[in-house]
Amino acid sequence: MCDVGCAEGTALLLMAQAFPASRFIGLDLSEDAIRQAQISALRQGLSNVEFMTMNAATLKDSDRFCGFFDYVTAFDAIHDQTQPFDTIKGVHHALADRGVFSMVDIAARTNMNDNVSHPMAPFLYTVSLLHCMPVGLVDSGAGLGMMWGREMAVDLLTKGGFQNIEVFEMPMILLICISFAVNK
Repeated sequence: MCDVGCAEGTALLLMAQAFPASRFIGLDLSEDAIRQAQISALRQGLSNVEFMTMNAATLKDSDRFCGFFDYVTAFDAIHDQTQPFDTIKGVHHALADRGVFSMVDIAARTNMNDNVSHPMAPFLYTVSLLHCMPVGLVDSGAGLGMMWGREMAVDLLTKGGFQNIEVFEMPMILLICISFAVNK
């Protein structure tokens, strides 16, 4: 199992504790975040989790991870990638046949006018402008921002090779796009 954009590994550490017979790998571009995740894993005595400093956009070029994972997650992370489409293609490349990708992101629409009635839209656009956009624009990145929306997410997943995409809305903020049955 892999978590793309794992930051300090909070989600992976919880999963590694809950499923000690499983193997977990967290990827993030931030050396500081990965160092913190490694320290936390050591403190918790978890030997079934590994954290690596890696740009997820390079997964598509990795022989090591080709078809390696049965399950990949990205929690509120794809829109922050400088190369989100390459990241999605990388996730597809890294998944085993019939592997599953769970992408959890903000429940928004791609067309800004469709977000007018969203109860948190002003706050979410502000956070997007002050954090997500600057992070995503590094090195001439795409800069999708937090409010990139469902339509763009599904489009990128489809263009990245995913099939059987299902969107599940959770209360208030989150949008989950899950792709089942990856055909290799």
